[in-house]
Amino acid sequence: MKVKGWIGILPIICCLVVCGCSKSTETDLQKQLNELQKANEALNEQLKEQENKDIVTEVELTATPEPTATPEPTATPEPTATPKATATPRPTATPEPTAPPKPTATPEPTATPEPTATPVPTVTPTDENNMFKINMEGITTTDELETRIEEHLDRCIASLFSRWELLAEEIDTFEKYCENTINVTEFYETVIEETDQMCIMLYEYSAAYARLILDSDLSNEDKYKEVDGINDFIYDDACKIIEDEIYDELLGDMSDHFYEGIIDDASGETDFSKWYDISSKEYSQWYDASSDVYSLYYDAMSDIYSFYFDMSTELYSGDIDRAEKAYERFLKKIDKAKGIGTSENIPADAKFDTSVRNIATIDDVESTVETHVSECIQLLGKEWTTLSEEINSYDKYLENVNKVEAFHARVEEATDQILVMICEYGISYAELIMQSDLSNKEKYNLFEDVKDCIYEDACETVKDDIYEGLLNDIKDYYYDGIINDARDYVKYSDWSDSRSDAYEWWSDARSEVYGDWSDIRGDIYSFWTDVRGELYGGDSDGAIDEIQNFKDKVEKMK
Repeated sequence: MKVKGWIGILPIICCLVVCGCSKSTETDLQKQLNELQKANEALNEQLKEQENKDIVTEVELTATPEPTATPEPTATPEPTATPKATATPRPTATPEPTAPPKPTATPEPTATPEPTATPVPTVTPTDENNMFKINMEGITTTDELETRIEEHLDRCIASLFSRWELLAEEIDTFEKYCENTINVTEFYETVIEETDQMCIMLYEYSAAYARLILDSDLSNEDKYKEVDGINDFIYDDACKIIEDEIYDELLGDMSDHFYEGIIDDASGETDFSKWYDISSKEYSQWYDASSDVYSLYYDAMSDIYSFYFDMSTELYSGDIDRAEKAYERFLKKIDKAKGIGTSENIPADAKFDTSVRNIATIDDVESTVETHVSECIQLLGKEWTTLSEEINSYDKYLENVNKVEAFHARVEEATDQILVMICEYGISYAELIMQSDLSNKEKYNLFEDVKDCIYEDACETVKDDIYEGLLNDIKDYYYDGIINDARDYVKYSDWSDSRSDAYEWWSDARSEVYGDWSDIRGDIYSFWTDVRGELYGGDSDGAIDEIQNFKDKVEKMK
């Protein structure tokens, strides 16, 4: 572009020379033109040399990339609900929040061992143990609670930013970064952990908000109106603050300061191999932290919205008992987010078996489904523990690579079996309701429990514990662990092939699991809406037909 610019402006310069120098001789003009021509040719040579250097640099930068990451499968949107009715129909859900795209991964270059860190002074909040605990003392109204939530969230985020500012001040050169990579990594981990704690904090405030309303003397109509505050203030405002200030601003600042700042600035001033490895490591941990933070706040938004919608639905109907049930179900979700009650408790001789168990009464369904799904996932986890203990070094990995590949396929197969089992429990639940002596209206209301138990809880357990849990554990152990650690003492081509295979198996399994989960969850939702639609119209026979249609569909899944 610069060459063309000079060539294009040359005739103008010549014209100016001629017009402005009418008293000059032809020889003088010719000399000036010759000098300009020589200057232009010299500039062209310089630009060509620079272009050649740029080409060489680009070739170097594209050398030996790791396998390109397969993007996570795009979520199949839940069936769009009908607009909220103004009369008899119960309020229906609007779509869950649309997710902003995750940061796009570029191929990771190969990693070398991190330099030994000279520790930067670590700054932790003085009230670390209590910083995320909610305090309802003195709160008697939802307005007071909203003020408390805003102040609490602001304090937590300000604390995180203050520690980031100290870290950024301490690590302001490439050399200091290389000396303190451990501190940088630990801060990324802190960002993820504290984002998780803030999301749990918003779960607890959502429950507290609902509790204030349920315990109030308001009429059911006013309670219904008041519960909108969970949607407006916590879902819309508080969750958006986490997105804006942590996902966008804080992680954006970290990328600007490290990856695009002091590391990028050092690209021509240090050994290329060292710079490339450091740059790769930094991008990778920033990308992973961004993805984790995104998942945390997006899941929180979805869960809080679902809770608000469930409460709103029951209060709209004036059914306080069911509103209390929605509240208790949300408390269980909070316990799960905190890791409470998730320890293994299955019999030592238990076998992986997805045969549906007999259920005597409607009251027994939820506990049976929860226990059975949990047992199957824990048993699959035990299979993984056995494999990881057996294949716990790079050499053993090479000797048993077929077993590792086969286990990825095993996860896909087991997940599909669990999801089909969940569908069958949904059918059993529906049949028990239809066999009861309840009125169609009561059956219609009770079908809300089918959605909560099967579509919400059981399916979400599969997603949380297999898609986001077990499969990530496998990747951390082999791809990011044993194989990655072998880089220093293994021939690069062999190491790269091993790592590429491990990534491909993990990526394929993850895509397959997600696809099955999304498809079957959509089928369950359609089944639920079809049966309830018939019951809403008072057609019991139509509801039974819809159950049979779904039963036939599930048989074909086996």
